[in-house]
Amino acid sequence: MAICKYLNIFIFTLFFLTSANAKNRLQDITISAEDFIILKYELFLNKNIKRLYGGGGFVNPIVVYEFIDYQVEYTENGYFLISINAFMNKFRYSREKKYIPKISDCNVVRNKIFLNKMGYKFLSYKRNYSFNEENLNISLRKGVFNFPGLDEKIIDNTINNTKIIINVIHPKKKHSLSCEGRVNQVSLD
Repeated sequence: MAICKYLNIFIFTLFFLTSANAKNRLQDITISAEDFIILKYELFLNKNIKRLYGGGGFVNPIVVYEFIDYQVEYTENGYFLISINAFMNKFRYSREKKYIPKISDCNVVRNKIFLNKMGYKFLSYKRNYSFNEENLNISLRKGVFNFPGLDEKIIDNTINNTKIIINVIHPKKKHSLSCEGRVNQVSLD
């Protein structure tokens, strides 16, 4: 019985000392600005990605997406890269609807996430010029770069050096498409 008492005290002391060391090590870790901006981009995307779900009706005529996946990284070349994979609904687009995605669908994915706008006319699906590069910059400043310590030049330079790749993945792989460009570019290629 006495051995168990001493053993419990020893284990408790050991646990207390190791947790105290873990706290001190955590305080010594510094996070780079690149890592913090990656975190901010991921939080922004995670918050706004839901705007793409619930499409396919008369009120919301965008493509119905089953799953949206994204990744943000800082490349060796000194720019941020956002990769978004939008998986079209398998049942709807392999059996019900014969729809092949277009570049405008790529742009709508980016527009809905960053501005909550389609950017295209309802019936003709032609570009409606409802926003410009400055609107995208403002959205990024408010959603991602809304922390102190960065001046306007650094923010603008970082936004202009952020690339985006959007993959619209059709259930039939031959119909899938990809577009890319700067994140604030009005029309992606």
